Parts: sequence; C-alpha cells; structure tokens
Amino acid sequence: MSEELESRLRAAFRPVAPSDEFTQNLIARVAADQRSPSNARGVRERSPKASAWCLSASMAASLLVAAGIQQHVQERRERERGLEARREVIEALRVTSQKLNLAYEVIKSQSSSPADDEPGV
Repeated sequence: MSEELESRLRAAFRPVAPSDEFTQNLIARVAADQRSPSNARGVRERSPKASAWCLSASMAASLLVAAGIQQHVQERRERERGLEARREVIEALRVTSQKLNLAYEVIKSQSSSPADDEPGV
C-alpha cells in the first residue's frame, strides 16, 4: 500500500516545465524590477512625502504611548496615596475608639463610686 501511495505522490509532484508565457512574464517582471530604484534590500524607496508622513505618524504614536504611560503612573500614585490615607483614617478611628472606651470606663467607675452617694458633692 505504501508503494502505491509513493507512486501516486511521485506522479502528482513530477517536474513540469513552465509554459513559455510564464517564462516571458517572469523575465519581464525581473527586468522591470531591476529598472526601478531600490535600496540594498531590494525594497523600493519611498517618496519624501511618504517618508515624512511615516515619520509624523511614528512620532504621534510615540507621544500617545508616552502619554498613556504617564497617565497610568499618575493613577497608580493616586491610588497608593488613597490607600495610605485609608490606612491612616482606620488607625485614627481605632485610637479614637480606644480613647472613648477608656473615657466611658472612667465615667462608669466614677458614677458607681461611694463618693456619689453624698449629697451636694
């Protein structure tokens, strides 16, 4: 079975000579590409107008990226400041609660002391 598959593949992928039309079209394209100005990599050079537009677009994109990064950094700093302020408020509330509890205990202990039993004092 593998021999049959191999022979079918050989028949399907046998070398075929290109047509004369294909050969002529290929030669014409190669000749046209050689006549057009190109740089060392074989890429056609852009017009000065196109190069200026690409440079402007690149600069604009760079500025947008920089502005986005700056915005992200600023938001992160604000969030960190907010979290620090939250921690400080929670600590202040905890201390206030302790002081109020202490004051309540002092007042409660004074109201139940025997000195309150005397009139006018």
